[in-house]
Amino acid sequence: MTLRFARWLLALLILLVAGGLGAWLLLLHPHKQPATRDLAQVFNHGSIGNETAQGLPYWIWRVLPTVFPDHLPGAQRGYSAIGVYWEPGAPLPVGFSEKTLGVIPRVAPNCAFCHQGTYRTQADMPARLVSAGAGTRVDPQSYIRFLVDVGQDPRFTAKTMMAAITAIYDMPAWERGLYRFVLIPATRKALEGQAQRFAWMTTRPDWGPGRIDPFNPVKFENLGLPDDGTIGNSDMMPLWGLAVTDPTDTRRFALHWDGLLSDLHETVVAGAIGDGMSHSEWPGAQDALARMESFVRLQLPPPSPFSPDLPPGDPFHVDPDQVARGGAIYAAHCAECHDPAGPRFRTPIPIVEVATDRHRLDMWTVAARDRYLAYQDDYAWGFQHFHKTEGYLANELTGLWLRGPYLHNGSVPNLRALLSAPAERPDRFWRGSDLVDARNGGFVSLRDADPMRRMVPFDTQVDGNGNAGHLWGTDLPATDKEALLAYLKTL
Repeated sequence: MTLRFARWLLALLILLVAGGLGAWLLLLHPHKQPATRDLAQVFNHGSIGNETAQGLPYWIWRVLPTVFPDHLPGAQRGYSAIGVYWEPGAPLPVGFSEKTLGVIPRVAPNCAFCHQGTYRTQADMPARLVSAGAGTRVDPQSYIRFLVDVGQDPRFTAKTMMAAITAIYDMPAWERGLYRFVLIPATRKALEGQAQRFAWMTTRPDWGPGRIDPFNPVKFENLGLPDDGTIGNSDMMPLWGLAVTDPTDTRRFALHWDGLLSDLHETVVAGAIGDGMSHSEWPGAQDALARMESFVRLQLPPPSPFSPDLPPGDPFHVDPDQVARGGAIYAAHCAECHDPAGPRFRTPIPIVEVATDRHRLDMWTVAARDRYLAYQDDYAWGFQHFHKTEGYLANELTGLWLRGPYLHNGSVPNLRALLSAPAERPDRFWRGSDLVDARNGGFVSLRDADPMRRMVPFDTQVDGNGNAGHLWGTDLPATDKEALLAYLKTL
C-alpha cells in the first residue's frame, strides 16, 4: 500500500465516520421528553421507546389526515376518525407520544393508544376521558390500514406533502430541505413496507372498534414464527388497579385474556417490545415504562353513574333492595372467580368449562411461549412468566359498566344479554358507541342508537366472534337476574 493510497483511505474513513456521526446527531440521537410528575400524562403520552422503529416525523404525521381523508374511516379529516380521544388544546391525541430524534420530533403510538376510554350518560353531553380504559371506540386496524394505504398512494409526494405542511407551519429553510429531500421520501418508503408486514391481516376477519389481534403481529414479526392461520381478535382490556396482580407468597395472578403472562412488569416490557421497542431503546424507555406500570397499578375507573341514591325515575337509579339482593347472588355465584379474594380469581378457567369462543386461546401456542422466553439471544430480558394455558381469565369486575361489550371477544353487547342463554343473545349488534345503556348495562348497541358515533356491525357467526359459553347466571329466575343486573351496574 502506497503512502498516498493510505492517506486517501484514511481521509475516506474520516469522512464516513464524520458523515455517520452527523447523520446520527441530525436524525437519530434521542432526546428526553420534558419531565413531568403527572403519571396520567406519562401514561397517555410517554415514550415507550418505539420512535426509531415506528415514529413518523411530526409534520408528516400531522398533515396525513388532511391530505388523505379518503383513507380514514368515514372519510373524515382527523385522527378522531380512528376513535382516539383528543383533549382540548393538547398537541396530540391520547395514545400518541412525541419524542425528538436528532432535530426532528417523531410521533409514535404508546400503551394508551389501545388502553383509553370515553363515556357519555346522555347523548348530547361531551365525552369524558377514562384513562387506562378498555379502548372501546379505538380502531387500531383502521390506523394500520390508513398508514398502509397512504404509503401506496401516488399523491404521497414531496410536493403534495410540503404544500400541506407549509400551509399551517412557516417551516425554516433548513427544515424544509430536510423534509423535502430526506424525510418525506424515507417515510413513504417505510410505509410502503407496512403493506407486506401486515399482509396476514387480509386473511382474517376485521377487528372492528375496541378490538385487536395483539399477539399474532408479535409472533410473525418479533418471534419469527410462520403464519399459522390463527385468529387472535379480542377486546382490549382496561388496565385498572393492577396492584391486585402483585404475587403473594402462595399465588401468582394471570394477565391477558388467556393468562399468557403472570407478571405485570414482564407484561409492560413485552407490550413495549411488541409495539416496536428494541434493546437499544430500552435504557431510554425504562423510566417511562416503570412510571406507566406504577400508574396502572393504582389507577381506577370513575365511580358508576348507577346508584340507589338517585331519585326513582332517573335512568340511572337502581333499586336499593335489588342491589342488596344482587350482591348476595354475586357472592354466591360470581365471587369465586371474579372477587380478588376468590380462589379462582385471575386464574384461567378451563375452556371446557367456560366454553366461550376458543380462537383467541388457540392463537397463543407453546412455540410462541418458548420463543418469547428466549427472546433475543444477545440481550437478556429476563422473561420467566410466559405460559401456554387452556382457558380464559376470570378477572375483577371493577368498572364493569365501562367494560362492554362482554366476554373476551366482545361478542355479547350488554350485561342483560350476558345473563341470557347463548341462544337468546343477539347474534348481530353494533359496536363503537360510548353512550351508556342505562337499561341493559354497557353501551348502546342498536344501529341508530348513537348518531354521534361511527357504529360498526358485529356478526357473531364470523370466526372468532362466537358468543357461546359463560353460562353462570343464565339459569337464574327472572327476578334474580334483574337483581344481579342492578348490582353489576354499580360496580
